[in-house]
Order: sequence, then C-alpha cells, then structure tokens
Amino acid sequence: MPERMSNVVLCLPLAPMLGFVVNMCSHAVIARVFSSGAHVRIQFLSFGLGMVVTIVGLVFLLWQYPFSSMDRMGYLLLHGMVYFCLGFGLFNIINANVSSLRVRMLKEYQASDPVPLTDTQICARYPAAEILNARLLRLFTGGQILAQNDRYFPHEGGVALIGSFFAALRKLLLRK
Repeated sequence: MPERMSNVVLCLPLAPMLGFVVNMCSHAVIARVFSSGAHVRIQFLSFGLGMVVTIVGLVFLLWQYPFSSMDRMGYLLLHGMVYFCLGFGLFNIINANVSSLRVRMLKEYQASDPVPLTDTQICARYPAAEILNARLLRLFTGGQILAQNDRYFPHEGGVALIGSFFAALRKLLLRK
C-alpha cells in the first residue's frame, strides 16, 4: 500500500470520533433548547447527526483514493460499527439516571441502618404515583407510547425497534 493511502487508513478512525463528538455536543445543545421531555427523540436526533458526520467523513476519505469497492465497504462498515458502539455507550450513560434513583434509595436505606426506613417513609420520599406519572409523560412526549381510551400502547418505531432488535439478537445468540 502506498504511503499516501496508508495515511488515509490511519485517518479513518477520526471519522467515528468526530461523529461521536458531534453526537455529544448536539445532544447537549438540543436538550438545552428543547426541554420538552422527549429525551429518547433527542438522543436519536443527536445520534443521527453524528452518524451523518461519520459517513460523510468516511466517504470523503475513502472515495478520493483508489481503494477497491470491497475495501471501501469494509472500512465503511468497520468504522460505522465503531460509531454505533460509541453512540450506544453514550445512550446508556445518559439513561443511567433510572438506575441512579434505585441506587439513591438503597443508600438511604443503608444510611438509616441500624433502624431501617419503613415502607411508609420511603413512599413519602418517593411517591410511586408521581414517579409513574412522570415516566408516562416522558414516554408519551417522546412518542414511545400512545394513549387511547385511557390505555397506553407502544408506538411503532424508535425504542420498539431497538427492543425488537435486542429480542432477535438474544434469540440468535442464546437460541431461545
């Protein structure tokens, strides 16, 4: 491989990293501007913006040099998967707040040792109805659920697609 082409190959990892930076920064900006509670939509939008930057960067680098079509597709898939992994990690970090509430509750239980908190005290600090209503509002605002006749139904696309993907992946890997 000529030296000039090897320099391009060394620059290819910059495309998913740049896309990841765009993902993080655009998420921060969009979340500040549109604080509607549609957290997952904001994450998908920022992820998509980062993906566009990644693909544009890869196409720019790959199509200006005489790589074979198979090499181009391989590099595109490899670095696209790198971006997906980075984006998935960010998605999980942002959504860690659900777990943080559980950890906080456990810490409060532990802090009150040797006299543990009663269920009444915990329910007073964390009213289930308020937590449930806030979560339902976020899901509804984010377009993840629909409300019809006083019932909630999953909305097609978005998180439902991710759930289907992981169910299929589990079936494939675990043969269940």
